[in-house]
Amino acid sequence: MATRIAKKIVVVGGGNSAGYFARAVVAAGRGADLTVISAEDVLPYERPALTKAFLNETGPARLPGFHTSVGGGGERQNQEWYDANGVEVHLGTRVVSWDAASKTVTTDTSASFGYEKLIVAIGCTALKLPASMGGDLPGVHYVRDHADALALYDAMSKARAPVVIGGGYIGLEAAAAFAARGAKPAVVMMEPHVMARLWTPTIAAHYETLYESKGCVFHKNAKVSAIARGEDGRVESVELEGGVTLPADLVVVGVGAGAVTAPFDALDTTPDARNPGGILVDHTFAASGVNVEPKSVYAIGDVAAFPLAFDDNQTVRMEHVAHARASAAHCARCILAADDDDTQTANAPYRYTPYFYSRVFEQSDSTRKVAWVFYGLQRGDVVCVGDFAPKLAAFWVNEGVCVGAMLESGTPDEVKAVQAIAEGRPSVDVEKLRACATAEAALALFA
Repeated sequence: MATRIAKKIVVVGGGNSAGYFARAVVAAGRGADLTVISAEDVLPYERPALTKAFLNETGPARLPGFHTSVGGGGERQNQEWYDANGVEVHLGTRVVSWDAASKTVTTDTSASFGYEKLIVAIGCTALKLPASMGGDLPGVHYVRDHADALALYDAMSKARAPVVIGGGYIGLEAAAAFAARGAKPAVVMMEPHVMARLWTPTIAAHYETLYESKGCVFHKNAKVSAIARGEDGRVESVELEGGVTLPADLVVVGVGAGAVTAPFDALDTTPDARNPGGILVDHTFAASGVNVEPKSVYAIGDVAAFPLAFDDNQTVRMEHVAHARASAAHCARCILAADDDDTQTANAPYRYTPYFYSRVFEQSDSTRKVAWVFYGLQRGDVVCVGDFAPKLAAFWVNEGVCVGAMLESGTPDEVKAVQAIAEGRPSVDVEKLRACATAEAALALFA
């Protein structure tokens, strides 16, 4: 029988939220109380880099350059950092079972860890196409972790006919990386335009035109029926419903992510179809479930379904690095404050503004870098201002109030202004906003 090792705080997971939780605990001088168990064989890192600079043909980003918490403006948390701060880390180690009653997790190495506080920071998993339609063929890539990104990078140099399935974040970032190499990727999406969950057709059209100028070919309102195998056993083509066949020697699938809670399935999850699988948590990120002692188990980052104060405490999941960082820091503050009998901080609400961004075509020889940000809610009518040469602004106006704002190619001060607009929710004269000729003029309207 495995020996049970008693620990104060155990974090399960090795992504952004795990790294930022460790950062907060160390900042409080409590690093020696912390144990991190990660299935990945590398220390926590800034996951968004994997489909951005990591895929650059020359000078690609590589570890240890993007370990947490450099993305949030903090010290790089390499092995020396964990060692110096007394944090125990177990890499390449998967938690395979959990006993809520005894407050114990057991790993695939047969080691058992008891805890006072358990932090579930396992993130999400990339949704995969069924094996029956070729979703697991050699040459078909999904990007979820560091090993996935390395495999994709190595394969990209040989790709002559890449196909990207999906028109969201992963799809567009992968397509940009191929285009920068001159590979002219085909991009297949079920939606009528790229980034359909966020952008309007007007906004999307500007980006599609730019991508097309760099060799991308979009197949919209298209559904993949099969990924075909060649004589060598590898992917040979992508077949679309309606009879179109796209030659393919490499396929990147970016069709979304899903929350997988195993082995923590006994925790309460959301029944809401908008947030499938998310572990239900309160405003401190404390979870609940059968035999779970109150305030003993927490879930942070992508896997957590939490009350969004910014939107009347609607239960949401946020698959984004900003939330991964912020939820980790907030959860750590609440736990540590409770230990110090600081009840006000321990029960503080989670103040988070929804935020999304992407950056592509940032290679040194790029003629046009793309960097957009969005803050707030996607609600109401959308007013788009600017000519995308290079700036573009968009505002989501609900009943005369601006509740969301987006900006392409803004200065740091302009990005701060967009955030302030979303958080301030000012009233706005829509006709005056529509009359603005430039993004700068539109932002000035709110000043």
